[in-house]
Amino acid sequence: MKFRDLLNELDEEDKVEHIGKEVSPEYEITRHLKKTDDVLLFQNIANHDIRVVGNLFGSRKRIAQGIEVEQDGLIDKMRNSLSQPSKPEIVSEGPVKEIVEEDVDLKNIPILEHFEKDGGPYVTSSIFVAKDSEGKRNLSFHRLMLIGSDEFAIRLVPRNLYKMFTEAERREEPLEVAAVIGADPSVAIAAASSPSYEIDEYGIANNLSENLELMKCHSVDLEVPSHAEIVLEGKLLPGRRVPEGPFADITGTYDAVREQPVFKVDVITRRKDSIYHALLPGSPEHQFLMGIPREPLIFKEVDKVAEIKNAVLTPGGCGWLHGVISIAKKENDDGKESIEAAFRAHPSIKHVVVVDDDIDIYNSQDIEWAIATRFRADEDAVVKPNVEGSSLDPTADAETRLGCKMGIDATKDLEDVEKFERAKIPDEEE
Repeated sequence: MKFRDLLNELDEEDKVEHIGKEVSPEYEITRHLKKTDDVLLFQNIANHDIRVVGNLFGSRKRIAQGIEVEQDGLIDKMRNSLSQPSKPEIVSEGPVKEIVEEDVDLKNIPILEHFEKDGGPYVTSSIFVAKDSEGKRNLSFHRLMLIGSDEFAIRLVPRNLYKMFTEAERREEPLEVAAVIGADPSVAIAAASSPSYEIDEYGIANNLSENLELMKCHSVDLEVPSHAEIVLEGKLLPGRRVPEGPFADITGTYDAVREQPVFKVDVITRRKDSIYHALLPGSPEHQFLMGIPREPLIFKEVDKVAEIKNAVLTPGGCGWLHGVISIAKKENDDGKESIEAAFRAHPSIKHVVVVDDDIDIYNSQDIEWAIATRFRADEDAVVKPNVEGSSLDPTADAETRLGCKMGIDATKDLEDVEKFERAKIPDEEE
């Protein structure tokens, strides 16, 4: 399903609230988005003719709807797409090129100011497309802080795009990139999945959607979804760094200010009636888009050591730092083996809880009950001090990123299983 198709389908189901009054991109839209998880479509943006939508991917159900699968089948479909990428179709025309702007002024786009201490207006939903010197292609999310009429500071973490840019910079060459705003749901999920360097995320997206259409960019040798809302074409400049931040990240706390590269925008292409995708930092939309693609990776790794039933990165853990894993326990070591596997699969995870398959991992009260009745700290805790974790963990050392991880094995002791059984009433479910 395409970005606009999902929005229209939700609108037909009366699940989109239209905001008709004039609103400012300076904090006002953020205030609206913060109050609700519902999809909001802002029709009247002060001094702009581009509409804004937010919270579109703010629930598991809507993300599943975007890739046309039932919510319960979400993790299986993502696992399949990661293992069987396929080539998308290349088309010659598409609405993303209905308007081509070579005289770039980024202030014409309603880029939001989110929180009071942010370093400036930020694009938070941009998906970058790039290729290395051998033609390997990469998709990844990167935030952009506005620093001029045609320039952003881009936050590059040491992953694939960072590697591509570093190689280009060694050659003293810019790296051509395209930033997609308002991409197909399948593209958003694929871009957040971080597979191995050799895998083209468009192949994952095509498997998720089965009808992904790409087209050539206007000024750079790259491909973008033909039905995207807005595309910023340009280059990452070698040898130049500027301060980026502060920025309120997924945890709702401010990330550090760092010297980061510059993205110079040369061309903007967009739909005639383009809609800007506003992704509120720290919101459920941010957490789901960032965390859900990690869940099949955790599932795959745990599946090697135990009979896993499900895995989730929880809202209370910001969709990133806390995970819960459900297993059908066969051996007493299965719980701790699953904890270690989760740490391997998602290095940013801080706390992991492993529960039996009679626990609802989407119910925090059920999880807490399992900890209260099936976990003994001196026997069932796994504590890993002085290990590298996430840069988003405020408790980790700011320079080394060293912190502490903990796993909680809240599964039944198989040698005395009866005392851990939950009391039931006959025909209770009926």
